[in-house]
Amino acid sequence: MTVKKVVSIEQYRQKSKNKPKKRLKKKVKSFFFSLFIILIVGSIFYFTSSLSKLSVIYFEGLHYVSRSELIHLTGLTYQDYFLELDTEKIATDILKHPLITDVTVKKTGINQLNIEVKEKDIIGCVELDGGFRYVLSDGRLIDNDQAINVTCQGTVIYGLTKETLKDSILSLFIQSMTKLDPILINLIKEIHYEPMYGDINRFSLFLKDGNTINVNSYSMVNKLKYYQTMVDKVSSLYEGVKGTYHLDVGDYFEPYSSSEKVLLRDENNGLLTEE
Repeated sequence: MTVKKVVSIEQYRQKSKNKPKKRLKKKVKSFFFSLFIILIVGSIFYFTSSLSKLSVIYFEGLHYVSRSELIHLTGLTYQDYFLELDTEKIATDILKHPLITDVTVKKTGINQLNIEVKEKDIIGCVELDGGFRYVLSDGRLIDNDQAINVTCQGTVIYGLTKETLKDSILSLFIQSMTKLDPILINLIKEIHYEPMYGDINRFSLFLKDGNTINVNSYSMVNKLKYYQTMVDKVSSLYEGVKGTYHLDVGDYFEPYSSSEKVLLRDENNGLLTEE
């Protein structure tokens, strides 16, 4: 006599409920296993390809400092692994440059580096002892004993010596110059320090329009407000004539081609009377 196994309805129902759960667990395990394999294969591909290395370095805010100077400071190469780059260390290295005041380093994209810098407020250069040094907006000079590749993109000031620098002559002139109209500043090609007896603060401004202006650091801001008015009035008397505007003493215009002088009076409306 055979014995038949009797399965209760409750047991059957329980088994039926467990089957979908087992299938779901199996699918989840298969998904994570596939994902794991993909990650391993992807990692091997990434680290053995050029994508894992630094490919592009973007610099923003550079005017006087060159890319090559900063890359040399940081020691960055295009063989560096992108994920291993330390942005804080890169920023610290860049701040060692004497012309840099602030820097932000960010990783962007797959293997790109974005470096945004802020330079010191450089007005131009001063020719000194046969070389050039940067001059800041407060009149201070950047020391030459620091590793700087000087490229004079702005205004160049000639004629100063170490002795004259001790008397605040440069700082006074720079302070006055920074108060000028930016349009006039951009018109200045070069500046020469040309003191005269009784006036150690006398400078000559050589302009891109062909004219020269002699000024005193104390009065230049007020007098140069009327420069364009003076030029227009002189042009009405001598069309196309270039010369020197003596605004340090006497306030007069002297053409390069003759000794005739035109008296300049800018107290009211730039009125000119011919001498």
